[in-house]
Amino acid sequence: MLLKLLIAEDEALERKALRFLLDKYFSESIEVVDEVNNGRDAVDKALLLKPHIILMDIHMPIMNGLEAASLIKNNYKEAEFIILTAFNYFDYAKKAIHIGVSDYLLKPFSNDEFISSLNKVINKINSKNLMVNKNNELKETYKKISPYVEKQMVANIAYGVTLTEDQFNEYRNILNIDSVMFCCITFNLKDKKIFDENSILVIKNKLSTLFTKIVGGLCLNHIILFVFDKAVGSKILSRAFENVLDSLREDFKLNYDANLSIGTSATNEGLNQLYLSYKEAKRVCESIETNNYSSKSDLLRNNNNINEANHILSGKIINEDLTGAIIELDSILSKLLSRNENPDFSIVKKTILVILDSIIEDIIEFVGKDFKNINKDKILSELLDLKEFSDFNNCISMVLKNFINYISSYKRSKNIDLLEKVKNYIETNYMNDISLDNLAQYVSMSSFYLSRIFSKAYDINIKEYIIKIRMEKAKGMLVEGNKSVKQIAFEVGYLDQNYFSKAFKKYTNISPKEYSNL
Repeated sequence: MLLKLLIAEDEALERKALRFLLDKYFSESIEVVDEVNNGRDAVDKALLLKPHIILMDIHMPIMNGLEAASLIKNNYKEAEFIILTAFNYFDYAKKAIHIGVSDYLLKPFSNDEFISSLNKVINKINSKNLMVNKNNELKETYKKISPYVEKQMVANIAYGVTLTEDQFNEYRNILNIDSVMFCCITFNLKDKKIFDENSILVIKNKLSTLFTKIVGGLCLNHIILFVFDKAVGSKILSRAFENVLDSLREDFKLNYDANLSIGTSATNEGLNQLYLSYKEAKRVCESIETNNYSSKSDLLRNNNNINEANHILSGKIINEDLTGAIIELDSILSKLLSRNENPDFSIVKKTILVILDSIIEDIIEFVGKDFKNINKDKILSELLDLKEFSDFNNCISMVLKNFINYISSYKRSKNIDLLEKVKNYIETNYMNDISLDNLAQYVSMSSFYLSRIFSKAYDINIKEYIIKIRMEKAKGMLVEGNKSVKQIAFEVGYLDQNYFSKAFKKYTNISPKEYSNL
């Protein structure tokens, strides 16, 4: 395919000379689509003919070349410019760079200079087209494999397989997931009835009226969906969401003669919350089937408050905040008891037990297999047997206290508090000169022992962690594009720009300049 080129030059002899050079050296790769002698016509023709390359003289009547180039670039970004001028003014060069021209030729230029400039632009266009074609091919491939990837992702989460950041990011790229905010919704059929593939389409189509991205499928005899949306938090609390769920229940009852149970998790963010979010939605779904709630709609309206309470309480327990945990528990109980004039204690109790079950799961997620000495089923069973509200309230408070004591003991045994202190220090002082000896002195520990326990806990040594923090900060600044590479290097702790660039390329496989152009 020939590349289209427009000549914008007010001198007839100059246009003739340019046409001669193009016919002589580029007849097999470039087609001259038109010639104009002023900036206004250059804009009109460029927007009409969409040339790949524009040879633009600066000094032209009606509108100068730089103004014309700026207008064209604002409306047709694909155009590549070679600016032609007889004046070697620095201001012109600055404006040309700001507009985004590909090259700048100073008249009179030699044939070799002209050929070199055109070849540079042609190579740039070909590289860009190659990248576009590759991206389109990749999108087509992703489109074909995305149903299988969805099933794999959901199965991994449901079976508790720990995903790495790289694996999760790969899923996000293939499935075109933009938002980091999500919640999980699970669907189950009563009376041992089984979903089919059409059921998934029906549910996804209904939910797609509210959410920008829905990922999931059939797994473990129920449908598991993760909805990704920046506004997912407000949407799952909306009346529109409740209407969609009610509509789905009616559809399944009418078309499949089946009762559909639906569980929704709280809004979450981050890789570590995927499994917890699924477990939370699954528990809520099961509680609708097994517990004697006053009505399904009442439970669904309360789910999001319950789910948020799960995370708030879990966070306070893991942070060893007993007072905060007790206050939060009292607040939850007050809300539950104030919903009706004559609250059903059994419903309140079961709701609290759903929260407590979720908290135990969160703690297990935090400490791993080390939580084996807590018998979850026994705790929940004993609490369920209590008949008096005061006894129930006191026992729940005691359970929370025991959890916090356990967390405190666990952290001390694993040096987690100390290591978190080291990480916080690094993340606050990454721009300064930080040594292992400095850190060891900061936490009153030998440098050898600190290095060993840090590496064991995080699978990365302290030096690598410092580099990681610096490079992640640098990546953020490069994306913003407000600072030079030299300034960024200094702000993340490197006095030598060249050393920073080498370190950055080693970390990301590309140079800072290449990264900023992504």
